[in-house]
Amino acid sequence: MRRAPRDVFARLDHLFRAVGTTFRIDGDTLAFSKKDPIAQDRMAIFNHGTLWVEDDGQGAELRYDLNSPTLQFCFFLPFLFLGIAWLLKESRNPAFVFAGIFTVLYVVGRILEPWLIRSAFRKSLADVDPVTEIAPV
Repeated sequence: MRRAPRDVFARLDHLFRAVGTTFRIDGDTLAFSKKDPIAQDRMAIFNHGTLWVEDDGQGAELRYDLNSPTLQFCFFLPFLFLGIAWLLKESRNPAFVFAGIFTVLYVVGRILEPWLIRSAFRKSLADVDPVTEIAPV
C-alpha cells in the first residue's frame, strides 16, 4: 500500500508542532519557518526549510532543503577573528583560539546536524512503507 505525502507529513507532524514554528503543506511539499525556537526543539538549528516526497514508481524518497543560520554564523566567525588577529600587533593568540573554536563548531555541526535530522526523520517514518530514502538536496 502506498501512502500519500500528507500521510508521510502527518508522521513528521510532531517535529513541526514546537513553539515558534509555523508550517504549511501544499500537495507533496511541506514548508516551515521558525521564530525564536526553544532549546528543546529537535529542529531548533534550522530556521526554515522545505520537505517534499518524490515518488518514482519504485519507491518514495523524502527530500529536504533546510537552512541553518547558526551554522552559517559559525562558518563566517573564524574569518572575523582571523581579521582581528591580523589587525592586532600584540597578543594575537586569543583571536586565533576563537577562530579555531568556531572552525571546530562549524565542522562538527556540518557532520552532526544532518545526521541528527536524518535520524529524527527515519525514526518518525519507521513504519511508512513508501519512503525508502531520506536525502538532503
